[in-house]
Amino acid sequence: MTTVLMPLDPSVSPQQAARVLSIRADLLPPEIRDGRRARRTRGLILVSLTLVLALLGSWYWVAIQDLNDARAENNDAFVQLTDVQRAQQRDPEVQTLIKSENGTALLTKELKAVLVSDLSWANLLDLIRDRAVGEKVTVREISASLDDDVAAGATSVGTLTVTGRAANKKVVAGYVDALSTDIEDVSNPFVSSISNTDDGVSFSITVTITKEALCGRLVDEDHACPSEGK
Repeated sequence: MTTVLMPLDPSVSPQQAARVLSIRADLLPPEIRDGRRARRTRGLILVSLTLVLALLGSWYWVAIQDLNDARAENNDAFVQLTDVQRAQQRDPEVQTLIKSENGTALLTKELKAVLVSDLSWANLLDLIRDRAVGEKVTVREISASLDDDVAAGATSVGTLTVTGRAANKKVVAGYVDALSTDIEDVSNPFVSSISNTDDGVSFSITVTITKEALCGRLVDEDHACPSEGK
């Protein structure tokens, strides 16, 4: 006779009763876990540092190559320049041209020194006559002179005298005003004499020639000279 033993709990099947439960538990000490984590971090840092150093080394190598190429090109250019200079020294035509250019530069320098007190009389007198025509004044004579020695900082360099005739004294006054305001090369115009004539008045006007009139064309090319130099 066979006796069947029933489970203690009728609701639990024999398969369930024989099932092995899976249980996971981290029994490692905390210091072991921290050590492993630190080793992984150090490894990652070492790999990153190795990559950065490799990139820097590659960039440095490329920079060295570019520098060497630039130095080689510079040396080649210097050699070519030296060869050209030597060839020019042996060429008589080139030497003649160089001497001519040096002579021109020296002449220009000397002219600047000579023309530092240059004054364009032709243009200055044209300005005086043009204002006379505008004011209906007839200029008969213009006499001028420059001072021998001009002191440093002086504003005047000479005097100019204009004689002529006009219809009346009012016209002469208008001409004096025009000389004072329209021409930068002269200043302080004043009537030194005036007398009546059969057809109007005759006059004599004295003006001061300012330093602005001294502007030789080789002294300062950028200087805006009212009389435009010679």
